[in-house]
Amino acid sequence: MLLLLVGTVGVGAAPRLDNNLKCVDLSDLVGPLPLRAVASRVILKQSEDWEVSSYKNPRWPKGGHRSLGYPTVVQNVHGQNPDGRLYLYYAHHDPMSGIGCAVAKTIDGPYVKLADLPGSKRKHSRVLTVPNYRASGPNPDDPSHFSSPCVVWNAKEKLWFMYFHYFNHFHGAWTADAKSPGEGWQMTALATCADLAKNNWTIWKTPRPSTVSVWDIVPVLPTTDVAWMKSASSYHAIQRLPTGQWLAFMRGTPTRHPGPTVGFASSRDGRSWKHFLGNPVIAPGKTWTQKAREYRPAFIGWLGGKKYLVAWSEHANPHVIYSTTTDFKTFERDPRGYAKWQGPDGLVSPWREGNHLYLFAGQQVHKLPLPVRTK
Repeated sequence: MLLLLVGTVGVGAAPRLDNNLKCVDLSDLVGPLPLRAVASRVILKQSEDWEVSSYKNPRWPKGGHRSLGYPTVVQNVHGQNPDGRLYLYYAHHDPMSGIGCAVAKTIDGPYVKLADLPGSKRKHSRVLTVPNYRASGPNPDDPSHFSSPCVVWNAKEKLWFMYFHYFNHFHGAWTADAKSPGEGWQMTALATCADLAKNNWTIWKTPRPSTVSVWDIVPVLPTTDVAWMKSASSYHAIQRLPTGQWLAFMRGTPTRHPGPTVGFASSRDGRSWKHFLGNPVIAPGKTWTQKAREYRPAFIGWLGGKKYLVAWSEHANPHVIYSTTTDFKTFERDPRGYAKWQGPDGLVSPWREGNHLYLFAGQQVHKLPLPVRTK
């Protein structure tokens, strides 16, 4: 039975799964998802100091590695003071990244950063700032960062959930602690917000000082003792399925293997998670993967019934492949090969608008026409 987690896409239109749950509704497709986009355009550009990497970069805010992107998009139609606008959260991959926000009136944009909105008195567009950040210039040897946001609406708690990863300076103590699994270098945290328009996010922290997780952050998806996610648990895509199940589409980083692989975890509340047996399921040696050094989660779509479209990236220069599954344990790879739009390092944030699918990936958004039933 489907949860009543649906929206509409226009007057007289059939109800669709709520885009804010991140599992995009593709249940009316009458053909395969197109490999080519009809349009691709850049929506994010560096314009603020914090968007520049400070690591080993004494010239900051000049120079530095450039990795701005990692977008996730939601529409403010839930919670307190819904204004109907689209909120795009973003970050970069490097120190001293925080989580930024840009706003648009329509899915096509333009997306205007918070500091650039008319009448804004903000000096920057961050909604989460890594504690070690200094506006006068971060320490170039400090790897602190928040990155890879994924925002999902939680109707039960009436809160927006933002999953993001953080660098754990206490990874040595984490590794040495018998109760802490894995090595704890990077782990996924949770922040919540009741009112997107105000953008006051609260990071979930332990009520007592933590000696194994920096800044008292509760890692909702920590590293594990299993090799595939022993070093880092980060860059995850979180969604709610039509059944109400929370599903984490996870990228795990091992200690000594060539690169990251992908697995799944489930939850009833979005806070406590249980990994699937058999992880990682998107990895070398599977009949549904090709030999690659790296695998990354992209996005998930519902095809109706128990069938889902699962898209992931392969190779260091990400190539996105579509697949289908009914159990998130075995997959049927699309025989047409890779998508022709550019895959990102992080997740892909999907958004259904009428008969088009918008895929926010890296600094770009790709627009795909959908082959759907017509009256």
